[in-house]
Amino acid sequence: MSTIFDVAEKAQVSVITVSRLLNNPKLVSSHTAEKITRAMEELNYQPSQIARSLVKKQTNTIGVIMSDIKNTFFNNWFRIVEDYASKHGYNLLLCNTDENPEREMKYVKLLQSQRVDGLIIIPCSEKSVDYLLKSNLNFILVDRILKQQKTSYVSTNHYQGAFDATEYLIKLGHKKIAVLKGGGILYPDIERYSGFENAMKGNKIDIKEDFIINCEFNEIKAYNATLKLMKMNPEPTAIFTFNSKMMNGTIKAIQKLALNIPEDISLICFDQIPGYEIFQPRIACVVQPIKSLGEKAISALISKIKKPENSGRTRVILKPELVRGNSCKRLS
Repeated sequence: MSTIFDVAEKAQVSVITVSRLLNNPKLVSSHTAEKITRAMEELNYQPSQIARSLVKKQTNTIGVIMSDIKNTFFNNWFRIVEDYASKHGYNLLLCNTDENPEREMKYVKLLQSQRVDGLIIIPCSEKSVDYLLKSNLNFILVDRILKQQKTSYVSTNHYQGAFDATEYLIKLGHKKIAVLKGGGILYPDIERYSGFENAMKGNKIDIKEDFIINCEFNEIKAYNATLKLMKMNPEPTAIFTFNSKMMNGTIKAIQKLALNIPEDISLICFDQIPGYEIFQPRIACVVQPIKSLGEKAISALISKIKKPENSGRTRVILKPELVRGNSCKRLS
């Protein structure tokens, strides 16, 4: 394996000059740089990234901690982040927590030990955020806002999205609206339920407690909850799921019961379900601006890395869009 000494000898320059080209190319003339580059290519020399990071005090690597890699929304979001980072010369290290706080903390410490330049995290635990606040690591929260007075974040207006979805159902004549939600712990879940609740109260419609079911954003639990809901008397006329994974479970249950959408039951969800474009009927949904969520998060973090003294805190709340589809029936 060729070394920096071999490159210097072949290019007939000093080792210091080769090092300068690797770490601060502006200090080397174009003629000398061309000689060194040619020597590197002929020797198939690969500079040590670890050594370069120690000199530059930068690894050009960003850690991403995702809460659920099986969630299509987060997969699409990560692709946006990865593309942007690549265009700006950064590599990504992806970790998946499966909503496990202990695993999340382990990954935070691991990425810190790997000397990443910054961290994007979709957190499930305040402990991890508290740890990051005490560290000197640049980080930004996405989707879930914790310690909002102290942290940088990019998220969607979950409250408004759920409010708009509920208002849409109410304007179609629905009053018996069921909700499949999470455990009421995570920021998006709390905000979405608050939006639903205020839309119902604002229209003087009672919320039936039996129609509000904690499915923990789980497809199987949503499937079972939907079977239960459709056996109630009276049963709901509409079901609002707080994510697309639960909507998958709901649709499977409706198909199991041989019911038709929207003739027998109206459906609406937060986030698009996979295959939205080809599934019939098209499920009404609240669409988050994934491209903006990804690009604003990664661009803000890179700004913090490059100019920490000028970056300040990033606080971005993006507006979602209600896509009506044709899965909701107007009641007479």
